[in-house]
Amino acid sequence: MAARRPGAARASTVAEQLRGARPQLTPAELRVAQTLLADYPAAGLQSVAALAARAGVSGPTVVRLVAKLGFSGYAQLQSRLRDELSARNAGPAQRYPAADPADRAGPLLRRFESSVSAAVRESLVAVDGVEFDTAVGLLTDQGRQVLITGGRVSGVHAQYLAHSLALLRPDIRYVPAERSTRAAALLDIAPESVVVVFDYRRYEDESVQFGRGAAAAGAVVVLMTDTYLSPLASSAAVLLTCSVEGPAPFITLTPALALVEALVLGAVERMGSPLRHRLERFDALTTDLTAP
Repeated sequence: MAARRPGAARASTVAEQLRGARPQLTPAELRVAQTLLADYPAAGLQSVAALAARAGVSGPTVVRLVAKLGFSGYAQLQSRLRDELSARNAGPAQRYPAADPADRAGPLLRRFESSVSAAVRESLVAVDGVEFDTAVGLLTDQGRQVLITGGRVSGVHAQYLAHSLALLRPDIRYVPAERSTRAAALLDIAPESVVVVFDYRRYEDESVQFGRGAAAAGAVVVLMTDTYLSPLASSAAVLLTCSVEGPAPFITLTPALALVEALVLGAVERMGSPLRHRLERFDALTTDLTAP
């Protein structure tokens, strides 16, 4: 999939289209959409008959859903999914830009600002408001322990969210990506726990397995991922996606950071004025600890 030029409109993924179309779908079409999202994108790469049987609907129901999404036929949908599969598996080497002077016109900072600002704006506009509010409610429910983990790079985002939430409420735990630490965390997960997992392409198997283990233990999983969807999506109760399309050859996680800060602001507003007393106490304790 070619790299997007700065300022160009980003094509929505099939997953985004499916999630956006849910209010307009019939119950049968919704079953097809849920089947596709539960095993994305692999479920859409099988035949119409196989997908229909898996969803428990007729073949024409699948065809009607495909038409509602704006595709000319099932073959076009599958072509898009194959393109997405290539994009989600692409690393820096595959995304390295061709030597095209047109892509480097103008000062680097202006080009970077244009590309990353567009990704942040698109991501925040596309966030599902109901899922966002649900995530804020879970994170501020002080009857629930919250565990937060991320991958090799997104662990920074997980740490930032954990550090910020720990100022607002108790029982916040950052879980490093080490295998033994995650295994120990799974031992103590209770059904009322909330587990936030950050997983962006290229997705990390150990993060996915940790999230699935938490869901199997009865925890509510909040997944922070990109628009191509981590394999953990089928086990997540809440799904918050963002664009990671940035200047090649790397993806950008700036939109993910913006979404983290939006969650923190949402938590502050949800908790209201009583939170101020906790923050004042934190400042006082910090002063006491640093006093000579």
